Order: sequence, then C-alpha cells, then structure tokens
Amino acid sequence: MDSLILQTAIGLVFIFLTFSALVTVLTEGAARMIGLRGEYLLRGIRSLVDGKSTFELPWRDLLRRESDRRVVPSEQTPMVTKIIEQPMVSPSADKGSPPANAGNAKLSVHDRRRLPSYVSGRAFARALIGVLVADVHGQTTIVDIKDKVSDLTADNPIRGPLLSLLTEAGDDVTRFREGVEEWYDDHMARVSGWYKRHVRWISLGIAAVVILLFNVNAVEITRSLYTDEALRGSVVSQAVDSANCDDKDPAVCLTDIQKEIRAVHTSGLPVGWGTVAACATSDCNWFERIGLADPDDGVGHDIGYFLLVLVGWALMILAVVPGARFWFDALSRLGSLRSTGPKPASR
Repeated sequence: MDSLILQTAIGLVFIFLTFSALVTVLTEGAARMIGLRGEYLLRGIRSLVDGKSTFELPWRDLLRRESDRRVVPSEQTPMVTKIIEQPMVSPSADKGSPPANAGNAKLSVHDRRRLPSYVSGRAFARALIGVLVADVHGQTTIVDIKDKVSDLTADNPIRGPLLSLLTEAGDDVTRFREGVEEWYDDHMARVSGWYKRHVRWISLGIAAVVILLFNVNAVEITRSLYTDEALRGSVVSQAVDSANCDDKDPAVCLTDIQKEIRAVHTSGLPVGWGTVAACATSDCNWFERIGLADPDDGVGHDIGYFLLVLVGWALMILAVVPGARFWFDALSRLGSLRSTGPKPASR
C-alpha cells in the first residue's frame, strides 16, 4: 500500500516529528536552566508532609534572581526543609548541598538549579523516619516511631496517613518503611502530572518561537507534498531513515534534528523565510515576497490568504503538544502500512 495520500501523510508526520523533537529538547533545556524539576519536587514533598503548597509559578518567581533569605526559628522549620537536609536526600543536590531554607522560601534560578531533581521513595522514607526519630545509632524501633507519630498535633497533615501505615505495618519497621515509599510514590506520580501540564505551556511558547523562526506552515507543506511527486519521494525517504531521540544525549539529538531540518529545507519543502518563487521575476510588495500575501491573486483576498497562513502556523504549534514520541509511533505505523505489512508470525 503506497498511495498518494499515504505518502503525503508520512511526509507531514515526519515534519511534525522533527519539530516536536526540537521543541522537546529545547523545553527540557529551559526546564533545567530555571530548575523547574527541582522546584516541583520540592513543592511535591511539601504538599505531602506540610499540607500547604501551591503549584502556581508566576513568571516573576520563576525568573527570580535572588532568593528570599528569611530566617525561620528551628521549631517552625517545615518538615520538607528538614527532609531535604537529611543525609539520605541532601547528597542528591548539586555538589551535595541544597540551598538554605529550601521549601520555605522563594528560591532564585541559581538556587533552584542546586535542588535535587529526583528523590527515590526509599530515600524519602528513610529521611522521614530520620526526621521523626533522630536516632544516630540507626536502631529505630516501631515503638519509637509510633510514639513520635502519636505526639504529632491533630492538625498535622502527616499524622493521619502515618497512623494508618503504622496500623498496616503492625510491629514490622520494614513494612512501615515500604508503606511510606508507596505513599510517596503515589503522590509524586500526581506531581509528575502537574509538572507536565506546566511544562506544556512552556513547550507551546517555545513552539511558537520555533515555528515562526523557521516559518513552518502545515497548510503550505501539505499542499507541496501532495502536488510535487519528486519532493514527496525525497521527504518520505528521509522519514524512513529518521531517528528517535529517546535514548540519545540532548546535545547529540539537537545536532541530528538540525541536520534533518537542513535536509528538509534543501529538499524543496517551503520551510524558512525567503522570496517566494512567484516574486523572483515580478514586482511584489514586502508581504507578497515573504509569503504573507498572495502575489498571484487580485486585490481584496490578502486577508483570507494571511488568515490561512495563521492557520498553518497554529496547526504546527499545536502539533508539538502530543510530543515526539507520539509522532514517532505514528510514523512507524504509517511506515508499516506503506510496506507490504508486518512479517507473518512463524508457526
């Protein structure tokens, strides 16, 4: 099966994949630069153990240049700050030293980058027990834990969950620790969803810049692929050889994507800014030369033409939302349809 429509779809999905991968790499780089993963980890732990956290990050806080250096009395130090400073967690921070007052202050971009970006359930459970029962000899018993949890105030957000976990664990410290790990992992799975929703807005912003920078118009690309047989064959060949970025270093992946974009441009696809062919030998105004108005049409249709350009840009920007993984899978399925089909299973 190798129809005109199928080949056009493969070429279009390849373009979606290429620019989705580029936006994904740039988004991950931006998230690392502003320490977003560490910030969400911190807020996730705080919402679990202190019960008060917001995942709204205004731009003025996201790009803060100086941290809020409040000094908090030790008896009022939030549980999250104590956990981050525990020996089981603090080595995960940059240079093994988390920023001061982490979890109880608005951190600067520099300090957020020092936060650990990942804390395992096991490390969290050991750190939490270490905060509740400070036992330098490492011989904490279930009785010690029960006494400390019972002494917590009724309005403490971790008192109820920990009492339930203690009831399930009986007299087994190991079972209690495993219960805390599962409790933490379940909560952080929700935090991961909140993080992805926040990052999606960053991705859309980066996508808008990338699509406008490269002038990638889904409508115009579809038209070119459908009407130009040589161009369609060239892009489909590139699509078949396209690479997946999942297992690559981001810098290597970005280099490969840049090569793919150059290959797409040289193949003749309408990607990038430049003088349109219709204006090469005739007089055109600036909008017509760069493709924002139709040089072949009469007066009065430029607004409709420009709106169609906006639609093409919008479709490309929205195409990055599913992510590169989605488009790679779609390209693989379309490739299977184009071929003679999967190899029959041997009997």
